[in-house]
This record gives sequence, C-alpha cells and structure tokens, in this order.
Amino acid sequence: MDNNLNEVMKACIGACLPCIALTTTETNEIINRTVEFAVKHESRAVYVWRESIGFQEYAAYITEADGSQRQVTSMDKIATDFDVKVVPGKRAELTPDDDFPGATIPFAIEFIGDYNGDTEGRGAIFILRDWHRYVDANADHVDKQLAMFESLSENPDKLVIALAPVTWDAETTPIELDQYMYRAGFDMPNKEDRLASARHWHSSITGERGEEFPLMLALNEADLEAVADATGGLTHKQVEDVLCMSISTRSTYDLDFILGEKQYLVKQAGFEIQRPTDGFKRIGGLTPLKTWASRLRKRFSQAAFEYGFLGYPRGLLMAGVPGCGKSAIAKAIAHEWGMNLLTVQATDLKGSLVGESEAKVSRLLRVASAAAPIIVFIDEAEKLLGKSEGINDGGAHDAILGQFLSFMQEDRTGVFFVFTANNMEKFAPELVDRFEGRFFIDLPSATERKEILSIHLTMRGWTTKEFKMDKLVTASKDFSGRNIEDAINEAMGNAFSEDRSLSNADLLAVFKEVIPTSKTKKTEIETMRTFVENGMMRSANDRTDEEQSSTGGKQLRSFA
Repeated sequence: MDNNLNEVMKACIGACLPCIALTTTETNEIINRTVEFAVKHESRAVYVWRESIGFQEYAAYITEADGSQRQVTSMDKIATDFDVKVVPGKRAELTPDDDFPGATIPFAIEFIGDYNGDTEGRGAIFILRDWHRYVDANADHVDKQLAMFESLSENPDKLVIALAPVTWDAETTPIELDQYMYRAGFDMPNKEDRLASARHWHSSITGERGEEFPLMLALNEADLEAVADATGGLTHKQVEDVLCMSISTRSTYDLDFILGEKQYLVKQAGFEIQRPTDGFKRIGGLTPLKTWASRLRKRFSQAAFEYGFLGYPRGLLMAGVPGCGKSAIAKAIAHEWGMNLLTVQATDLKGSLVGESEAKVSRLLRVASAAAPIIVFIDEAEKLLGKSEGINDGGAHDAILGQFLSFMQEDRTGVFFVFTANNMEKFAPELVDRFEGRFFIDLPSATERKEILSIHLTMRGWTTKEFKMDKLVTASKDFSGRNIEDAINEAMGNAFSEDRSLSNADLLAVFKEVIPTSKTKKTEIETMRTFVENGMMRSANDRTDEEQSSTGGKQLRSFA
C-alpha cells in the first residue's frame, strides 16, 4: 500500500530527509494536498517548478463573507477548517535570466539552494514536475543536486518533492542521490475520499442552486454511497471530472453515465471494467468449478471475518483446452458474485522501456485496489509472468513477479485475480501457490457436450426436441465448447443459404468435416492433463461413469 502523503511529508521534514521521489500522474492533486499541508501544519511556502515556466508560488485562499478572497498562510489565522482554493499567488512566475535551452534546470537547483527561510520568514516545499527527465541529465546536474541535498539534509526548512509518472527505482535515480531520496507513491482515492467528493458537490449544488437541480435535492446518503462505489478505480481528478460531467449533462449523479465514463477512462489506461450480465446458466458443465466458486462467494462478507477468516480469497488459476470456457467462467463468476470485472491483456502490461512494465503493473494494482472488491482477469497470464528462457529482460520479469506476489500476500481490499494459462510450466511455483483455486478445464464430457449443445441451440431459437441429441453428442466427441458453437453456426449457415430449417443431418455433416481442437492441440492437451495427475490442479469437468471407466481407473482423465 502506498504511503499517506501528509505522513510522509511530516516524517521527511522531521528527519531532515531532503527529497521525496513521488510516483504519480496526479500533479494538480499533489499541489493541492501540499499547499493544504503547508498551511495547516507547517506554515510554509509552496513553489512549483516546470521547465517551460520556471517556479510559481502556489497559495491557499478562503472566500470572505463579502465575496473577496484572502490568502491563508497558517491555520492560526483562522478559527476553523477551510475550503482551500489553490492558485498561483502574488509571486506567480520566477524564471532564470538566461532563456537558452537547459538554463531552467540548473536554475531550479540554484533557486532551491538560495532560498533562505530566515529571510523569507518561513520554510518552503519545492515541487519539481516531471523531474525524472532531468534528475540524471548529465554528471554536472547530478553533482549539483547532490550538493543541494547534502545541504538540505541539515536544514529542515526546505523539502523537495520530485514528481514522476514512472516508478522511481535504481534505473531512474542516480546512485549518488539514492540515499537522499525517499521513494513513495500516491494513493488513489479510497471510498471515503470518493464519498467526500460526492458530498462536496452535492452540498455545493443543493446549497446554492438547489431549485435548478431538483434531482440532486432528492439524493440521500445511500445514493451518495452508490456514487462513491461507482467511481472506484478512478484518480482524484477523474472522480471530480466525472461527477461534474454527470451534473452538467444529467442534472444529477446518474450512475449509468458515471459507469459509462468510468469504463472509458479506465480503458484509456489499457484496462476494461465491466459488469457481466450472464452467469453460470450460460455455461455447460464444469460443475466442480462452478460449485467451488459459488461456495467462495460468501468469503467477501463481514460475516466471513467474524467467522474467523483473516483475509479475502486471492484468486483462481485456470489452465485448459483453448475454447473450453476459461474466459466465460471469469465473466460468469463476476456476475454470480455481483462484482465488476477488470480485464487486461497480459501483453498490454509489457513495455519496451526500462521500468515501463513495472509502472503499468503498479498502475493496474492501484486501480484494482481502489475499485475493490473486484475481479481482475488476466488472460494468458504466462505471457506476462511466465519466464522465457534465454531472454534477458533486465530483471523486469522478476520485478513484476515480485509485485504480484507481494500484492496477493498483503492485499486487504478484496482484489480477486483470475488468471488463465496455456502453459502452466512457465509459472514460478510461489505464484501458483498464491491461488486457492487451481483448475484444469479439459474437453467437455458427454454430459457437458449435451448441455453445451442445448444451450447454444436454445439461444438461437431452436428446441432440443427437433434434434437427435444422443447422435449429436457422440458426433461432437473431442470437440471443445467453441468447436461446438462454431459447428452450429456453420450448419445453420448452410441450411439458411438453402432457405430451409436446420436439421440433424446439417449438424452431423459439419461435425464430421471439422477438425476439432483435440487434434490440433493434441500434445499441449496431453501435457496439461498431467497437471491433474501430479496434483498441481483440480479437474473442473463433469465426468460420466462410462467415460471414467474407459480410462482404466487412471486419474489422468478421471476428474470427478
């Protein structure tokens, strides 16, 4: 879990630690929080640097009864808390005399070093925007920063906050500066923060313009809590933006609008959040897996903790034949549990730049934690977390694996991972052990094929009475669920092209012509079946007595 910013600033000032290296994309929120901290706790000035401008001093203002604004420099000047408005103050821009390219970087270092708290009458906090671009620009800049940090380590009047959207690590930070920089992250808003934002805008609108927004007046506390839940997984700024957009376009907090915007914003970050509408009824067979998932649902309740459980379940790992329903199971579990599903492709979390993959994974885990309880679905997870032999990735694989291992061990928010894999052997044993549920999904049994056929025919408007189901079940032996669905569509297409009704013969003809997954992926399937035999995984499939006996009693295919 990331550190609380106020506590980190207070601790670093107390310890004379000169610099906080903060990983965040929420620059404006950091500026607001820092100014509020400086006014409430430290009576400090706040200067924000960016290369195109130089320094700007930011200040907090309150609105007086007559509508005028008054700058607040310390809490002892007002009796109660205030609604802070942070804007550039009187000393809006402080720029270097030289305007040639690169002059602003040494200027920033010199400005901080020359600042005198005794002369100014108060200490200061200096925020350096996107400093990751300049911290290691050249040896001269590194040495200038080192000299500055050495000086600040004996001066509690000054604190530097270096911002970056990427993770501050050994690749980002020069080794000379490492001991002077405290690395931290900035929490995404939790439910309490989001609820505070919803209450703020609600009270502002209903207090000043209530007659114009009757729908806002009708909202109660339960409605505001629903809004807070709906905005889970968004940044502070995104929460504010979505709430204001909803008010301006719907004249109230419209949950459908908010969820729609949330899905769009999260998708921009490479993820997708959805609430699936189909449950286990649309999935044929797999009774052992569905039973296990149904039992686990109660673990996401306060009653589970009162019963004695110490944490939420961590995850489900599924291996199996392509097209046998792994993705469908993830969506169905989300529906059955009444949770959102955050979907991400494993390849989308990999980056070509140093530290890029780790930053993307960190972002994913932060979004998931803020939106919890939630199910995070990563398809073909071995492409992200599976070790590739002979490839030197600069330690990125081990770093990402460490992120997941730590998060799954320590998370207390209710993030449940669903991983699918086609090659289990690439996973580290310690990752596999993190999952309470480990299931192998084999080709469907006769019982399951009958159920799958029935589901897909019924979905398309046909009734099972129109077909000889036993013959179709036999003909579809060794077909995956996807093979069966594709065969039905092809048979329907053939009949439709001839302007006649679908017949049993149409389906049997296609089943005879199509080469099923069992043949195209024969070697991979046989390898995956050993996962059940050696106890690494449990079977997810239903098995008939006839099919179990045909294996000679071996557990290789007997999964009941």
